[in-house]
Amino acid sequence: MRLEKRPSTMATGARASLLIMERLVLLLLICVFLPAVYSQSQPWIGNLSAYEIASFKNPVQVVQIVKTQLDHFSVHPDTGDVYIGAVNYIYRLDENLVQVVNVSTATGVEERNVNYNKILVLQGGRLITCGNQMDKDMGIRWCASRNEDDLLEDDLTGQIDNEVAAFGNYTTESIVVPGLYNGDSASRLYVATSFCDEGCDAWSVPPVSRRLLDAGGRFMYANVDDDQLILSTTAGTDPLFPISYVSSFVWKKFTYFVSFRKEDATDERHVSKMSRVCHDSPDLDSYTEIVIQCYSQAGDSIHSLVQAAHVGPAGPDLSQSLSLNVDDEVLYAVFAKNAANQAETDVPQPKKGSALCMYKMSDIDAAFEAAVDGCLTIGNTYSVGYLQNNRCPGSSTPPINPGPYCDAMGRYKYADGITPNVSTAVLELPDHLTSSIITSIELDHTVAFIGTTEAQLLKVHIESGSSARLYEQVPIPFDDNLKGFTTNPVKRDMKINDATGELHLLTEQKFLKMRVENCGQYTTCETCIGTDAGMDGDPYCGWCTLQRQCTRYNECPQPDVSSRWLSYNDPQCIKITDIAPYDSHPITLSEQQITLTVQQLPDLLNSSLHYICNFDDVFSNQAFKSGDTLQCTTPPSNLIPEIMMADDHSSMLLSVESTETGVNFVDREFSFYDCSSHTSCVSCVGSPWACDWCVFENRCTHESTSTCSGQNEVIVTGQNNKGTSMQGPDSCPQLQIQGGETLVSNGVDRQIIVQTENLPNAAQIKSYQCSLNIEGGKQSATATRENDTLTCEDNLYIYTADEQELNVDLTVEWTDTNDDVHLLDDRYGFNVTLYKCESLRPDCSRCLSEVTTQEELGCVWCDGICAVNDSAVCLMTNSMVTRDNGLNCPDPVIEEILPMSGPIEGNTSLTLSGTDLGRQFDDVQEITVGDKLCDTSDFRGEYQTGASVTCRTVPHNESEPLDLIVIVTGLNGALQTGTRVGIFTYKDPIISEVTPTIGPQSGGTLVTIKGTSLDAGKDIKADIGGLLCVIERDKVNDNNMTCLTSGALKTGEKNFTVLFDGSVRNTSMMYKYETDPKVGKVTPSKSVLAGGRVVKVNGTNLHIIQKPQLLITVDEEEFRGDCTVMSETSMSCITPAVQLPNSSQTDSPTRRRVARAAEDGVNVTTGFIMDGVVGLRNWCSGKTAGCTPMEYVQDPVYYGFDHPSYEYTDGVGIKDGSTLQVRGARINWAITSEEITVYVADKQCTRISIGEANLFCDLPEDQPRPGNYTGGNAEMNLPIVMVKHGTIDYTIGPFRYSTIPWIIIAISVICAVVILVAVILAAVLARKSAGASKEVYKCLEDIDRVQRELGEDMRRAFAELQTDMTDLTSDLEGLGMPFVGQRDYATNMLFVALETKPMTSDPVNPEEHVERAMKKFSDLLGNKTFLLTIIQVLDAERESKLPVREKAAIASLLTVVMMAENKLGYLTDILFSLMTQMVQDSLDNNRPRTLFRRTESIVEKLLSNWIALCLYDSVKDYTGYPLFVLYRAIKCHCENGPMDVISGQAKFTLSDERLLTEDIEFREMTLTVIVNDADGETKEVKVLDIDSISQVKEKILDAIFRNKPYSTRPSAKEVDLEWRSGKAGHIILQDVDPNSPNLEGWKRVGTLKYFHVPNKSKMALVSAQAMSSQASNFYSQDSAYANVGFTGGRSNRFTVVEADPEDTARLWHLTKVEDSYQDDTSHRTVKQLKRMSMMPSRPKKRFREIFIPRLISTKGTIQQYIDHMFQSILNADHAPRAVKYLFDFFDSQSVRHDIEDSGAVKVWKGNSLPLRFWSGAIRRPDFIFDIRPSRPVEASMEVIAQAFYDAHESSDQKLGKNSDLSKLLFKKDLDDIDRLVQSYYEDIYNMPRVSFDELNKELIATCQNFTGLFSKLSTLLQLWDYIRNFNEKIVDALEEGQDAQVDHLAFKMVEIEQILANEDSSDEHDV
Repeated sequence: MRLEKRPSTMATGARASLLIMERLVLLLLICVFLPAVYSQSQPWIGNLSAYEIASFKNPVQVVQIVKTQLDHFSVHPDTGDVYIGAVNYIYRLDENLVQVVNVSTATGVEERNVNYNKILVLQGGRLITCGNQMDKDMGIRWCASRNEDDLLEDDLTGQIDNEVAAFGNYTTESIVVPGLYNGDSASRLYVATSFCDEGCDAWSVPPVSRRLLDAGGRFMYANVDDDQLILSTTAGTDPLFPISYVSSFVWKKFTYFVSFRKEDATDERHVSKMSRVCHDSPDLDSYTEIVIQCYSQAGDSIHSLVQAAHVGPAGPDLSQSLSLNVDDEVLYAVFAKNAANQAETDVPQPKKGSALCMYKMSDIDAAFEAAVDGCLTIGNTYSVGYLQNNRCPGSSTPPINPGPYCDAMGRYKYADGITPNVSTAVLELPDHLTSSIITSIELDHTVAFIGTTEAQLLKVHIESGSSARLYEQVPIPFDDNLKGFTTNPVKRDMKINDATGELHLLTEQKFLKMRVENCGQYTTCETCIGTDAGMDGDPYCGWCTLQRQCTRYNECPQPDVSSRWLSYNDPQCIKITDIAPYDSHPITLSEQQITLTVQQLPDLLNSSLHYICNFDDVFSNQAFKSGDTLQCTTPPSNLIPEIMMADDHSSMLLSVESTETGVNFVDREFSFYDCSSHTSCVSCVGSPWACDWCVFENRCTHESTSTCSGQNEVIVTGQNNKGTSMQGPDSCPQLQIQGGETLVSNGVDRQIIVQTENLPNAAQIKSYQCSLNIEGGKQSATATRENDTLTCEDNLYIYTADEQELNVDLTVEWTDTNDDVHLLDDRYGFNVTLYKCESLRPDCSRCLSEVTTQEELGCVWCDGICAVNDSAVCLMTNSMVTRDNGLNCPDPVIEEILPMSGPIEGNTSLTLSGTDLGRQFDDVQEITVGDKLCDTSDFRGEYQTGASVTCRTVPHNESEPLDLIVIVTGLNGALQTGTRVGIFTYKDPIISEVTPTIGPQSGGTLVTIKGTSLDAGKDIKADIGGLLCVIERDKVNDNNMTCLTSGALKTGEKNFTVLFDGSVRNTSMMYKYETDPKVGKVTPSKSVLAGGRVVKVNGTNLHIIQKPQLLITVDEEEFRGDCTVMSETSMSCITPAVQLPNSSQTDSPTRRRVARAAEDGVNVTTGFIMDGVVGLRNWCSGKTAGCTPMEYVQDPVYYGFDHPSYEYTDGVGIKDGSTLQVRGARINWAITSEEITVYVADKQCTRISIGEANLFCDLPEDQPRPGNYTGGNAEMNLPIVMVKHGTIDYTIGPFRYSTIPWIIIAISVICAVVILVAVILAAVLARKSAGASKEVYKCLEDIDRVQRELGEDMRRAFAELQTDMTDLTSDLEGLGMPFVGQRDYATNMLFVALETKPMTSDPVNPEEHVERAMKKFSDLLGNKTFLLTIIQVLDAERESKLPVREKAAIASLLTVVMMAENKLGYLTDILFSLMTQMVQDSLDNNRPRTLFRRTESIVEKLLSNWIALCLYDSVKDYTGYPLFVLYRAIKCHCENGPMDVISGQAKFTLSDERLLTEDIEFREMTLTVIVNDADGETKEVKVLDIDSISQVKEKILDAIFRNKPYSTRPSAKEVDLEWRSGKAGHIILQDVDPNSPNLEGWKRVGTLKYFHVPNKSKMALVSAQAMSSQASNFYSQDSAYANVGFTGGRSNRFTVVEADPEDTARLWHLTKVEDSYQDDTSHRTVKQLKRMSMMPSRPKKRFREIFIPRLISTKGTIQQYIDHMFQSILNADHAPRAVKYLFDFFDSQSVRHDIEDSGAVKVWKGNSLPLRFWSGAIRRPDFIFDIRPSRPVEASMEVIAQAFYDAHESSDQKLGKNSDLSKLLFKKDLDDIDRLVQSYYEDIYNMPRVSFDELNKELIATCQNFTGLFSKLSTLLQLWDYIRNFNEKIVDALEEGQDAQVDHLAFKMVEIEQILANEDSSDEHDV
């Protein structure tokens, strides 16, 4: 049987014709649309950050009800300072846009009035400003003359209150122009302003005026008759004639104003106009106007509203196009269309769709002259009708000279041109509304910069007088911090500095200084100069060929030579256009000569230069140039990369390099292929390689003529090869494209007919076979051939899947006469469709429907099954139902309806499901519910053939179940009926209760609705005041349902209603939206991984949440714990169990860090699930300020009694005394004893105490009952001990209360007697050691006492510290960290411990010969050979001749010079060259691990300097924060306890050397400090009653100045502490009371306790009496510390006691320290004491070890800050590129030298970065921050730095009881730090490699940080002073070096010495 196809099979010829037609159509489409695509090329989208040089953001965001904005700016021509006029403020910025000063221009009570800046001009050393407001009562004038420096009004303003500017947003344009006044030269301000109808009272502002700027009474003076225009009241100008001015400029002797307005007062049309006045005229009578028009490019519309204009020259190209005269210029203007209906409103509305038009100024000038001519000769039609006293005589006498155009001489007054000056748009911008324009000339090109109202800068190339193109647009991102603002339009003010290439741009909220170009953003030649010459590309940019960079013309070396710089419109990029003979070779061929054709190949400058061919980076050879071709050789076979599996080639990047630049400036891929990887003819000959296919040999080869030699072999030549006519895939033996779908019924015999082509001769083929790949197996049939047609013989094909159709692939094989099998290629994918009629057609309707079953399938209904008509089942039946045999399908059956009930109001969408419900929707005639029709008309689209139909119910009051009836039309037209009895019910829902009735504003609350008959209808909705409450329909029953509330915009009560299929059920309940809950604090903030700890959450509105949960997020995985609401402000939560990632199973650096940290503890993201409040889901993470995230630590381990540590033989605990001891590990890591319950059976232990490895508690007196506390596990008849750790149970085991037998008692008595005798005998011997025993006993008592206090001390200290640090971090957000200045940072890091410091200014009047010599010296330092030689010679000197400190000074001075010259990249090259040699030397000496360990050479100091400079930005932006927070945490904690001001000892410190070993009683006090006497401002400051007065002053200053830099605030020495004690008056408190007694030569330092100062006392800081003469006016005179000086007291690093210098008594504060005076007791003066108090002292070591717990307590309190600091500085995410580059250098050296010592590279990295920089930075944070650490704080930082250092030690740290306590203190931490270090090194290693170019960009930015800080000349002189002592050795070394000889370096060195020596000697001779 032959199969059927749909549609019929196409013949071979038809298929070929179709292919040809398709290709022709495709070619036509390409030809038509490709040019259009290019002509509409999209502009490049620039990135503002790449353009921006500096910016200034409007610092004032809101001014009452009017938003603030920046209005105007002006740039000082000499200083570069910028002046900005804004609403209510004037700002002065320096050239870097840093605010210098500002003044307010607001007026009214509390400065509430809004004052827009209207005029801002610099003139004659003054700043002239005008606003829109005037307040006579306050002396505020419209305009003011201001000092350029402080912006304050000077004495030139005068008293004239002229009305000058328009109000509010009405426009004003102004310009200062020199001219004549009464015959004398005078500069005047020309002002054009819109009519003012508000804010002006009875005054009117003249539309145009010119005003004097003289001092006094003539400031802003304008003569009413001669110097201003007056609106005519008779011309309809009252009350409104608004004129919108957009620009003003001067051209020749006229001032021009550009505006849009009505044509006249009575005209509805708005037009664009230009007006002008002459500078030298005695009056304004010659004022003239003309109309300018800008037509669209199509010429069918006018852009009537000019938006901005600019007059400037045209570039040569544009000038030639416009035929401009030499002195002519162009008016560039942008226009918009008017969106307003001019018949309905007078207010124009510019809309998007702008246009750029140009006008020759000579044409503009002629139009103005024509207007004057018309006024004189024709009459009033040429007059300006809206101005008073206008006059055009029409005398018909034309002017005989140009005089009347400037001076009307009384002949006319105010001329108006009536003929528009017309231009056609050169560019239309349909998506933009423009707001500003300025132009510039680059080479021959004219470029316009256009601002838009949607905050875009458009860059337009004006190519000719008729065309321009938008080539780039730069969006100006909106600042998210500008709350309340939605737009940031570009203002009209815009300026370009052509000399510097800088553009100044103003938006409403930001001022920008940016570059006019960003050529660097174009990284390829195509993006740089464009892909279509003249159509795209940046005119500023061109491709610098040999540099492979997009640059400006002057930035490319020798741009005019050959094709070294390709301009933006160059027709071609440099490109390898051809490689001959081929651009690919067989992989078996190597070292072949190839010829490259390179278009735009530059010529070489001389014969010493040449080109190089590079293949990847593994093979290079010289290329020989001939014209535009290069000849070179391919790589040898061993360098050709292997071909990867499943690929047919490997590739290498062939690039060309010039020896002139060393840059690979052009490249192309070169491939090596293997034909044998192809296994089919089509893939072989269709590949891009020169491969042929041997048909009978089934082989793909590039050598077909030699390898395919069989008889009658057929060779198909590859499409990229030269060969026979049988070429390409079309010539392969293959299946033809399928003519139609091939259908095969499942399980029925079918033939398949296949068309083929290019089959070999039939005589050479033995057989054919067809196969279908069905469900993973082949089902095959033999085939016969007739010409090119194959017929697959009848076969039965079967598939098992229950699918209607299955598409399978057909494959055809042929066997040749040699029995070799060949697979016929199938290019198009021959597909056979197997089908089953019975699949998914369970009823007759679906079997016969045209919708579900296509006729071609032949499906019919046979004996209850759908089958193909010739199948066995159908051939054997007599009841076959077909579409046309007159038989009907079975009657419809209703199996299910949804829903089964609905509201009595009806409107329910009722869906019936079943069988035989019609073959199409129109078959369904009627559906009834009971006796009511159910309407189906709206549900045609929801009908499913035969399976379901939907209808809508109508109202019905019947409550009993009703029958459902459906009637359909059968195949023969008869009606068929289906009935379902009692299946649908009408209900009347009633709502009785809604809970809860309150929830958060964000929604998400689950509300429960209760009632009766609620399960009614299909669509049930809950509504809360118009907001949806989402119901889960499938969970609704008759009695209750739930809904989820939506978020609300406003809080408050809202009605609650429910809709059942649209039927409303109102309730009496109201639902209230409350403000979302907030979380303030979570305590405690630590948990074990198993969770179960109860934490308390404080916040607001917590009660409105029904089921809150604690949410812990770890690397995007969430864990939840339940919470219980306690009150409105508190709830308790149970921490969830958390699974942390396994470090060995993750590739993510972040996950690895988390996993490693989890071994001890890790901070996790902490949040809360509170209904729909999304903001609390990530409430706190490690980066969130002001909160503490949860920290998870390892679970505790409780050892059962069977653990060996108990020594219980049977695993049963035994009572031994009244105390129970439970052993384990990590017991106290995240728990307190109060949170632990210990059960002995059902009774609880008391007085629980815990440590890390032990738990102790008091046992119940009597043995409890057997079993555990729940009553179970009583098998052993013993009580079970269980520990409830939070909410988690740990079973310890059975426990026995022991009984003592009588024999044990007897033995005990005997032992006691023996012991008593022994004691008596030993009494005599013990007498000698009695004193020592007492001391030991006292120590034991001390240890017990300290251990008991330790837990409570830590908890209290940590809570206090958390509070203090919360305040600190909030301050940091506002004030930032007090970084030292860049100069101080460089000095601290580069010149630490050096006497030499770099000079910050040049020498005064330096001598010319010195400057000349240093210039030559600087040039020499730029020579790599010279600088390497100098460093090597000096480093070789012994310390006796060149000490280490002097080598360090040389290195630092050299670093400063390189920074000053922006040569940090060059210095890097020098440094790494020297380090390479150091590595080699260390290996030669077999000492690699000692490398970079010290800083004893110039090279090592250079490395230190380099690292410090490169880390500056990273420290400032990232890693400095945790270091500063750690410092502040230590400072806060130290100051919470006693600190001895004399010895520097403290109770809370990490240093045992600074530990206060005495127990000092103290209490915390609060002082009320008066900050300002005038307004009564006070501040509460916490101090201790035992603080010295100096310490109190420091704490008060800290509280007032917070995180401000220490250098900007007064020191404690500069102020006195004044106690204001009521009747006692004002008492000055001092450190040493003159009346205090001298007891045995000791005098105690005064404290608050000593002076009996009570809590809450009032204090004030006043200027120190001894320094009042030096006082400064830093504070206002009303301040309580006005006139506090800053000049003294800065030399001491630590707080010292202030006392009488002549007092010889020894001072003590908290303890008497003898050690400081042991050397010489005669030197006990206060002066010596001050000095000694600043040095570390070593107090008596009286059993210091008993105070180790205090050190541990301090460490535990600040541990999280230490951890955070280490984690931050060892975070690779914040590492600069320099670190990656340095570490890669070390790794490469290790590989290069094959270093076997794996730890050596780690040592190098540790010695270079962590130890060289971070260890010092931690030890001395005041090098980075402007702070003054106290001695205990600095000592603690030194301990942490030492721990950091120890963690990097490669040798094992062997510690014992005699080891330094600080090392013992941090022993556990060393492994953790080491893991962080290893992770840091790994993450750096895995980062992408940094090229030197990328590094150099970063180094350039680094140089910018320190530019201009030091004097280059002075530094060079300092460096020369060091070097000249070794000149002879340096010269000798230079004379020996070959490279140095070539450059004559020795001669140049001697020349410098001679210049300095000769001039010096001549100076001496002259003297």
